Parts: sequence; structure tokens; C-alpha cells
Amino acid sequence: MAEAVLEAPSTGADRRVETAPAVAAYPEAAAEGEHPFRFTGSGSEYFRIWVVNLLLTILTLGIYSAWAKVRRLQYFHRNTVVAGAIFDYHGEPKAILKGRILALVLLLAYQLSTGFSAVAGAIVILLLAAIFPWLLTRAFRFKLANTSYRGLRFRFRGTVGQAYRMLILFPVLFAVIGLFVWSLAASFSNSPSIGLVLLVVLLPMAAIATAVPLAHYCLKRFQHEHADYGQTPFHFSAQARDFFKIYGKSVGLVIVGGAVAGAFFALTAGLFAWLEASVFGAVFAALYALLGLYVSYLFVRPYMESRMQNLVWNHTELGLHRFESRVKARALLGIHASNLILIVLTLGLYKPFAAVRLARYRVQSMTLVAGADLEDFLADQDADRAGALGQEAGDLFDFDIAL
Repeated sequence: MAEAVLEAPSTGADRRVETAPAVAAYPEAAAEGEHPFRFTGSGSEYFRIWVVNLLLTILTLGIYSAWAKVRRLQYFHRNTVVAGAIFDYHGEPKAILKGRILALVLLLAYQLSTGFSAVAGAIVILLLAAIFPWLLTRAFRFKLANTSYRGLRFRFRGTVGQAYRMLILFPVLFAVIGLFVWSLAASFSNSPSIGLVLLVVLLPMAAIATAVPLAHYCLKRFQHEHADYGQTPFHFSAQARDFFKIYGKSVGLVIVGGAVAGAFFALTAGLFAWLEASVFGAVFAALYALLGLYVSYLFVRPYMESRMQNLVWNHTELGLHRFESRVKARALLGIHASNLILIVLTLGLYKPFAAVRLARYRVQSMTLVAGADLEDFLADQDADRAGALGQEAGDLFDFDIAL
């Protein structure tokens, strides 16, 4: 369940991971008390996997990406250690490839429909909203059914019916908001009234401000309340108000980040004007805009990531066991900012090192507080043959199912 899931290669130093000792070799695994999570991977190890994955994906025109994903997930899983034992990932590349084909079909349907007419695009958006809970249920089942710890699989027992009862309101609401904004914007005259402009801006913002935190809460509750480790269920005790507090403070950070970005632009106005007047002025203008947005984003992302991971895992229990997470926003800000600089300076080659660095910090901020002997878990003998369709569609449309 810990969010450090990637994979191990089949040669060199990575054989050490694939041939990890059996659980019996770790007597401390059965002890009660605190068990900090550890991440044993290194940037140099993962760099070799990343390079091979990238080259083979390019050479096969993207087909190898499914195998690349399995290797990546296995590496991160197998280097995540708690109580002396590792996690593992068992996803089948062919199943993932089928899921990606479905995801591409959905994406093409959306692009073609929007190019045909706005009405057709709106219909496709509504259809995607209608299958959203189904996709999430498939994604959760596939992810957990193919994740194990100490040889025992996780499981997701949530049903599609439960997902629709808990989650269908939100994609429908977002679709209605989009249609509302589009219909009002389409009715604009050359000089729309101030009231109409405020209506188009403020009403959707108010609806989204209410719906997004509540949807995030419902999503995490559905994900964690219906997860099992063997026959032992997880329990999620966070409240909706906790999510609203995090989102409310994040809005304040957006304002602070915007102010910092504005100050940055003011201080570099002369340089910007000189670059904009050059031959590549349009490129520089775009880069400046992206940099300003990222400065604002850097103020929000570390806070959201840290507070959300701490909230979710500090309110998650597994039988008599519980989790503690102590991620700090300042530490994440330093990691994200320095990773970005190094990735840019190395023309992208630092990316695998950055991924390992971030995973190590987030994983090692976690602790399992065992309230009983960890050997007491009973294996669930029912095979869960979850497909990868929902998982890959979720990845493509960037659903937040990470924590």
C-alpha cells in the first residue's frame, strides 16, 4: 500500500532486488511496535532501468511502455521495506497494454468529437463522466490485486455499485458546471455586462470550491475503506472537514505564489523585454509564462502533497495496526525545486534520480505502528482477477489515486 511502487530489472545490481530473502529471514517482521518504512533504491540503479525503458519504448513506438511500467513499478515496490520485508508488484504487461488501448480509444473519441462539434464534445464528456466510477473501481482492484507484502496480496472489495453511489455525483456536477460555463460564454455579446461576467466566473468557482474537497474525501474514503490486506480490512477515519481545511489553506498559498510570480516578473521586466524583442521572442515569452505558473505551483504542490499524505495515512488503520506519516512541506519544496533545476541543467537525465529522491523521502516519512504480531495476517485464498483497463485509463486521464 505504501506509495513507492516501481520495479526491478533483470540484470546487474538489480538481481539483488529480485532475489530478496524470504520473510523468514527477517525475525523482526513479527514484532510489535514501530517499524519505519525504508527505501533502498538508488538513482544510479534506477537510471539504468529508466534508460532501457525509454529507448525500447521509442523503438517500439510506445508498445513497450506497458512492460516499462511493470519494470518501473517492480523496482520501487521491491525497494520499499518495512518490518524487514519488501513489497512486490505482479501486474501483467499484456493486461496493461490492453488497458492503454482502451484509454487511447477514449482519448481519440474525445478529440474527434470536439473537432466535429461542441455538442458532440459535450456528449462525450458526459459519457466519460458516467463511466468514471467504473474506471476508478477497476483501477483500485487492479492496483491492489497486483501488490503484495511478505507474499500476501492486497485486495479491493469495493463494487461498481458502491462507486456509483458514492462518486457519480461529482463527475456529473463537474460536467454540468462545464456546460453551464460554455453556454453562458457562448451567449456573450461584444460587450457583456459585468453581472454576466461575474456569474460565469463566481458561480462555477463556488461550486468547484465546494465539490473538489468533498469529492477528494469521498474518493479516499472509498479507496481505503474497501481495501484489504489478506482477510484484514483497512479502516479510514478522516472527516470531510479535514480535506476542506487543506484545500482552503492551499487557496491562500495560490495567492501567495501568484504574488511571488508577479514580483519575479516585475524584477525581470527589463530582461523579459530584451528577450521578447529577439528572434525567438515568442519562445521566451512562453517560457516566462510557464516559469511563472510553476513558481505559483511550487508553493501549492509541497503543501498539498505533505498535508494530504499525512492526513490520509494518519487516519488509516489495518486491523490492530496503524500508520504514521510525517512529511514536511518545506522539505518537499526543497526536493521539488532542486529536482527541477537539476533536470533542466542535465537536459532531463536527472529525472530518474529525482524520482528516487522523492520516493525515498515520502516512503521514509512513513511508520507502521504494529499493535500485534504481523504473522497473524491470514491469506485470502480468493483470486482477484482484476483487469488493467480502469488502471490505465485512470493513468491517462490523471486520476488522483496515488495515496
